[in-house]
Amino acid sequence: HITTVTATLNGKPVLDAQWGGGLSKNPYLHFRVAGAKAGDTVSVTWVDNTGDKRTDEAKVG
Repeated sequence: HITTVTATLNGKPVLDAQWGGGLSKNPYLHFRVAGAKAGDTVSVTWVDNTGDKRTDEAKVG
């Protein structure tokens, strides 16, 4: 299960979440970032309890 989720805006931290084992199989995360502008980069990273890690990035539209 996912244990940690972090998000950055242009490399600056905007979210740090610690999740437990009571999460759904396909969790959904929604958050807003104040001050984000078109062209900014949002990066989200998750780590699971086995140490697997994934990072995805998207540009603000």
